[in-house]
Amino acid sequence: MKHIAIVTPSLSCGGAERALVLLCDGLKKNGHQVSLITIAETKKDFYKVPVGVNRIALNIAGISPTPFHVVRNNIYRLWIIRQTLRSLRPDVVISFLVETNILTLLALIQTKYPVLVSEQNNPNVGVKNVWKQLCRWVYPLARKVVSVSEGVDSYFDSWLPKKQRAVIFNPLQPIGEDLGTFDLPNGADSNKKWVISMGRLVEQKNFEMLLAAFHEIRDQHPDWQLLIFGEGEKRKELESLRDKLGLGDQVLFPGQTPNPIAVLKKSQLFVLSSRWEGLGVVLIEALACGLPVVSTDCPSGPREIIRDGVDGILVPNKDKLALANAMDLLMSNKSERERLAVCAVEAVERFSLDKITKEWELLISEVVKENLK
Repeated sequence: MKHIAIVTPSLSCGGAERALVLLCDGLKKNGHQVSLITIAETKKDFYKVPVGVNRIALNIAGISPTPFHVVRNNIYRLWIIRQTLRSLRPDVVISFLVETNILTLLALIQTKYPVLVSEQNNPNVGVKNVWKQLCRWVYPLARKVVSVSEGVDSYFDSWLPKKQRAVIFNPLQPIGEDLGTFDLPNGADSNKKWVISMGRLVEQKNFEMLLAAFHEIRDQHPDWQLLIFGEGEKRKELESLRDKLGLGDQVLFPGQTPNPIAVLKKSQLFVLSSRWEGLGVVLIEALACGLPVVSTDCPSGPREIIRDGVDGILVPNKDKLALANAMDLLMSNKSERERLAVCAVEAVERFSLDKITKEWELLISEVVKENLK
């Protein structure tokens, strides 16, 4: 068994963070020694660290007010990361998310530790230009760049050899019989049917378009509510738009939920309106809960998850009317929702934690073996 060190910015609420916590759990249960290192302190945590995983919070995050502070603080972070990993002496290091990937690779220059970096978002649209350039300089130092979807991996076609890349989907949270409970959000009517969306309230998720699409069809569906779970910088703007559209009684922003599976199980339809994604794990969770889904065919991920017309509906990216029409179709037609839902649960097998953990184990074994030569 291997000692695997995983480095990430924090355990705040997000798809990447949920995926790495699940991976830690899967690797630990398979007998590996797992150390989970976060740049941020523990009070930033939203997810719980799995039992038996060695958690190390470096508490070296923070805002740098000037270019001088940027340089100084990052040099300090490099030193702390390097010293921490050298003290742990892992067989392999896995890093998550662009900025931490770059810091980890630079910190371990001229050391024996092989680094796998996990690319969780679409670099074409989800990464600032300065970080894109740094990726081109630094990612060649990685033993493997592991993309979360084929769409993300295609970004590297022109400048990173195929042999230095891999694609491994993020895993699905195991869905058991005991789903637990959740508090009914203020204003939510359990007698009405729910359209659910989940994600950070940021530009990427394009919840403005979802509100506009729902507004187009709200009069035909007075027995439905739209619940958008998540937090982020655009909350006030989105709430203002909701009220401007006269959707105050039909659209809720309940905040983050610690039990998304229980919420999904109580719902009738899931919608993803993103401008871009890395993969879109919440789509997998919705499918696994037996929900029909509607999603924008954005770069990248949804097309690799949803089988259009089989277990969900894909609509053109940023197309408000297409999104509204697809939602209207399923909200109006219970038998069509049920037809899609029958095939939706097949996502459990395609994205199971056991399957994804084994793919990571094979890659880790390959890299460690090469490192011993």
